[in-house]
Amino acid sequence: MRVVAALAIAAVAACTPSPQVEYDDRSDAILGQVRALADRGPRPGDTAQSEAALAYIEHQLDAAGIAHVREPVGTVELPAIDAMGTHVRSASRVTSRDPNLVVRLGPAGGHALLVMAHYDSVPASPGAVDNAAAVGVLIELARVLAASPPPQPVILVFTANEERGLVGAEALADHHAGEIGFAIALDLVGGTGALTLNGASELVGRAELAWIAAAADRAGVIVRAPPPHRVISRRWPQLERSDHGAFTRRGVRAVHFYHRGQDGDWIDLAYHSERDTTARVDRRAVADQLNLLRALASSPIPPHAGDGFWLPVVANTVVPRWTLVLACLVLAAGALALLRRLPTRTIARDRPRLGLAAGLGCFVVAALATYAIERGVSGDHPAPWLHAPSSWLAGETLVLAGVLGLVTRLVARWWPWTGERRYTVVATLVPLAIGLLLLAAGAAELAWIWIVPAVFGALAPRLGRFGLPCVLALAAPAILVLWPAQLREAAWNGFLPGALPLIAWIAVLGAPAFAGLAAYLRAHPYAGPLGTLVLPLGCALAIVVGIGVLANAPRPCSRSQFQQFQLACEARPGVH
Repeated sequence: MRVVAALAIAAVAACTPSPQVEYDDRSDAILGQVRALADRGPRPGDTAQSEAALAYIEHQLDAAGIAHVREPVGTVELPAIDAMGTHVRSASRVTSRDPNLVVRLGPAGGHALLVMAHYDSVPASPGAVDNAAAVGVLIELARVLAASPPPQPVILVFTANEERGLVGAEALADHHAGEIGFAIALDLVGGTGALTLNGASELVGRAELAWIAAAADRAGVIVRAPPPHRVISRRWPQLERSDHGAFTRRGVRAVHFYHRGQDGDWIDLAYHSERDTTARVDRRAVADQLNLLRALASSPIPPHAGDGFWLPVVANTVVPRWTLVLACLVLAAGALALLRRLPTRTIARDRPRLGLAAGLGCFVVAALATYAIERGVSGDHPAPWLHAPSSWLAGETLVLAGVLGLVTRLVARWWPWTGERRYTVVATLVPLAIGLLLLAAGAAELAWIWIVPAVFGALAPRLGRFGLPCVLALAAPAILVLWPAQLREAAWNGFLPGALPLIAWIAVLGAPAFAGLAAYLRAHPYAGPLGTLVLPLGCALAIVVGIGVLANAPRPCSRSQFQQFQLACEARPGVH
């Protein structure tokens, strides 16, 4: 009953609009700040350009009568980073001549809300989205809070040398971690993608997430918290690459806000390049970020309580995480219960019949054939499918299905197929096992993606010929994991093993769906021309169409360009 009540409360909260606060539009002022910083060109740390950027920020604060202090950064010890069995970075010592610029607002005493934005850029980039837009937001936030002081202490910091390893933030955390109740880093702000919460480690629980969600409602903005981001931030907080990471590593609650991508993609190909200019900063995006921060500053930081799950579809809604874990366990138990007594057909044993082992062999043959076609079409490019994932996913799935259909029909000329019960067990237990492993590893945010389809897989045989939609639901994990934007984002962030061919992902993630479809076809065999003529012709046509799709998929970069710039090669001059 508590689970039902919690879910009902979440549903009511999602459908009930929160009071929205009307804020004045300061996007013109923010864009003016961005132009003043980014139009001057790159501002790498410890250069005359970064000093000029700092002087400009100070001038803006002085003009508004806002007190500020330069805090020297000096020499900082950067820790080694090891995660997921990989050595990411060795320990090093970095000295920064650039200081942090600190602004204190609101009452003195108590734990403060800290908001940070770094003012440096990489040497080759004007750094508009990374990170002049965030600096502009922070300048305007200072003006707003100076005019209308917040009810809690707020510290705004323009940090130095973030691009060299969060150097300014590391120094800031060394000296001020004990003063901070909650830290927010603004980085990659101003893109056209969704306003996204990132970096929420296990230190950030249900109370903090609900605080952010309520502030987003009051500000009239929608914040997304992608489940994969939360899993990575919870499991490997040392990988955080924005200023909040320095505080998370010291046990201070901290998150990162950014806009997830540009131009419909979940990545920004202009990142760290000469194309990161003011023209790419979205007016609405910076206004939303400022309004969210204003709403957060107006509400006290809550004490840590519980653990939460930010729903991925419903806007600004957080539920207790235990409800997600319990729901996964209940669904898993339901899938196992449905498997206990599967309906079976009586089969005449007049000659040997082929079952699961033969079907698995056919599937492996089809996957290997598809891999051979993938390599033949790819040429010398290591991963051309990352440039046009939709085309490659569609093409290779057609080839895999076509080859599998032909091979199984060929084998069926000599031996009849059976074993629909065993195919159903595979279709259910494979995603169920993956989901339970993720749940045991603390990744409940992802576990349900596999556990829910497992229930449909076990339910399909009980619905007879009407079970086909349940069979199709088994493809949900493959669709969600291999979503084109998701693939490109994973590769962009270095979380996608480059050595694995695309067909390996399709075959492994799609195996439950193929097994479920095999069970359905075995239980409901078709006689007549469909089985003897139409199906083989359809499979052959799928192979031909699939190869055609692969051969004509866009390939904007050569092997050398991709190896040098990765996906950013698509935005290099002269690449079309």
